[in-house]
Amino acid sequence: MQIEKYLKTYQPIIYKTFLNSLKEKKLSHAYLISGNPGTPLKEVAIYLAKSILCDDPSPLACNNCITCLRIDDDNYPDFIVYDGAKEEIKKGAVEEIETRFEKKAFESKGIMIYIIHLVENMNVQATNSILKFLEEPESNIYAFLTTNNESIILPTIISRCQTLHLKQIDRKQVINEAIELGVEREDAELLSYFYNSSELIVDVLVTKTTLKKSSNPDEKERISEYNKEAEAHNENKETYEEAKQILVDLIEVLKNNDDRELIYYYQTRIVPKVNDKETARFFLDMLAQLYEDILNVQNGRDIILTSYQDSLFDLANKMNHVDKDILSILKARNMINLRVSLSSLLDHLFLSLVKEPLC
Repeated sequence: MQIEKYLKTYQPIIYKTFLNSLKEKKLSHAYLISGNPGTPLKEVAIYLAKSILCDDPSPLACNNCITCLRIDDDNYPDFIVYDGAKEEIKKGAVEEIETRFEKKAFESKGIMIYIIHLVENMNVQATNSILKFLEEPESNIYAFLTTNNESIILPTIISRCQTLHLKQIDRKQVINEAIELGVEREDAELLSYFYNSSELIVDVLVTKTTLKKSSNPDEKERISEYNKEAEAHNENKETYEEAKQILVDLIEVLKNNDDRELIYYYQTRIVPKVNDKETARFFLDMLAQLYEDILNVQNGRDIILTSYQDSLFDLANKMNHVDKDILSILKARNMINLRVSLSSLLDHLFLSLVKEPLC
């Protein structure tokens, strides 16, 4: 994804604000980048952070110099990224940042940067630790925190950061731009819920090939890191496609108007496939989209999933209490990160979906 182009086009205030701070050497020691789910928070945080270290900024990170490439390869010791989208961030992660950054920087630039993506996914101990670390900033240390839900971030953390708000791009615009880039309408509509950028949607759907091993010692680590990223990327694509197929089949089951068939489908198809948190997130978010559009049809509003228009109108005529079902789906989705059994969570959800029979 071309982050500089994205910032210039869709986030010009952030682009100009950060660029001016960089030119005038008046950077904040900590930034909180806030945006709705789907906005490229992590990508923006990494790009802005790279711009501080870039050897040849033009005017922000060039993405081609040795420093930018080393950061991309996770081979820059003074640059740390923790991703709360993958797992809960614990106190040990913050302690590692403190331990590494209390010493002199490894690189000659003398600048150290850490990124914590989705700080709302830090546990209490980690949150308290990062707060203490933010309270006494060193002049050569910069922090970039991101969040999908600024309202639940401690006010004391927010007060110690300069907040940058990413504006949401209209979903219909994202969908149309993705289609222009060659994405099928069905995929563009579904993925626009997860990615508020047409380029990110394209990135998800493109299969990345892994590189062959090299006997050159200098190349081994770079190839290894690239292959890890490629495998993770392809796994995301497979997860999406799996969740999408489950949703498509589920729509047909719902149209048949039979609760017993729905439970059977859940037990034989959904349980075996939706067996990890990442797949569950994709599936439940797609399910929420489906039910929201059913409700939109019932209330005479525009729908997003036009690829399923006929099915949506069919289901809208058969289903009752869709608003309550949406709340049940969203509640289940929000509980995924908690220490609860995924199977129990899905059991409870599908039992609640059939409590109110179809007409």
